[in-house]
Amino acid sequence: MSAVPIREVKKDRLEDYNIMDPALIECPFHHWEQLRKEAPVFKDPMTGIFMVSTYDLVCEINNHPEIFSSKFARQLGNVDGSAERDAEESRTVGFPPMDTLLTADPPEHTRYRKLVNKTFSPKRVSEMESDIERISNELIDTFIDKGEVEFSSEYAQLLPLTVIAGQLGVPMADHEKFRRWSDAAAGLLSRMLPEEERGEAISQLMEWQDYFTKKLEEKAAHPTNDIISDLTQVTLAEEGDPRKLELPEQLSIIQQIFVAGNEATAKALTEAMYLLVSHPDQLAEVQKDKGLLLNTVNEVLRYLTPSNNMFRVTTRDTELGGVAIPEGSAVMVKYGSANRDEAVFDDSAKFNIHRDNASVHVAFGRGIHTCLGAALARKEMSVGLTTLLTRMKNWHFPEGKNEFRHPPNFLLRGMTHLVLGFEKA
Repeated sequence: MSAVPIREVKKDRLEDYNIMDPALIECPFHHWEQLRKEAPVFKDPMTGIFMVSTYDLVCEINNHPEIFSSKFARQLGNVDGSAERDAEESRTVGFPPMDTLLTADPPEHTRYRKLVNKTFSPKRVSEMESDIERISNELIDTFIDKGEVEFSSEYAQLLPLTVIAGQLGVPMADHEKFRRWSDAAAGLLSRMLPEEERGEAISQLMEWQDYFTKKLEEKAAHPTNDIISDLTQVTLAEEGDPRKLELPEQLSIIQQIFVAGNEATAKALTEAMYLLVSHPDQLAEVQKDKGLLLNTVNEVLRYLTPSNNMFRVTTRDTELGGVAIPEGSAVMVKYGSANRDEAVFDDSAKFNIHRDNASVHVAFGRGIHTCLGAALARKEMSVGLTTLLTRMKNWHFPEGKNEFRHPPNFLLRGMTHLVLGFEKA
């Protein structure tokens, strides 16, 4: 079954696009190409955001965190009008957000990053392979006899969620809560939730904070070998700060690991199966030769780029790509567009598991903010796909059960619904 036709948004002038248009977010590729060709650094007249769309310039931003700061939350709030509302909410409900990993700059970012780096080291991730394979098989066992699966909710979301829950040291008996809380956090991050849904998402995050506050108290009293226990015991002494982390800092780090360790990988796994089933010749090659999976994973990440956009704010007047950018400007780093840059990736609009430079994608960012869980995400995808393609065959899209849509999200991209049919191998 082919995808339902998508209305591609095309304008003669870059100034005429509405970057908040859900149709544009669903199908942004023509817009990206136009940006790369006409204005690689373009100031959107509606929002005032400087959009950066080419590979080299995206990398340049990431190589200069002293100019392009990650402390963008307040500036982004000023752009979309949510700053005052967010400030009021932080005063009245829960703990205020803290700048720890994603939204911190050196030296603070360096301190926090060191605390959690060991959890996602290549050695630690390699040791997790057997657990990932076991979890993958257990999930498949729940639906393999049905011949059909809603892949996103029954597999793609649960695999990374189960893995990260284990690393945090929390029971997967609570996985339905975890999925609900993760969806709420991702929805708020999208900056596109309707007001009535926003209130419910905030309530979910308050529930999340209460749950993990209690877990931190439990682990502080009875530590085990997991991330939450580590966060209750470590100090910042190596960085000249002898204190232990305060509760808002601990919650901030857990939330970022929790969401990043789940949402992006779930979307990438779903996209991987969508792309392979959409390209049966390439699917047949991968099923025959699992050695192709590592490059396939990189090509999926390039093609989809789950973290499609990210923001920075300039710390001083600067120039990028010949365009002057004043101090305090919001800058949108368009990773998805960079990964479609024709100057780097030949025939970039095509999915190709044999692409010889797929691994140079920037789906995990670049520089000091390279995704903490990049090695884990690759491992989950390669092991998860290997298990799926070994145990099942004749994958297809059941007639009339898919629309192949991506919910509107300013930062994350990926399908949350995908029905697949199959036979036991």
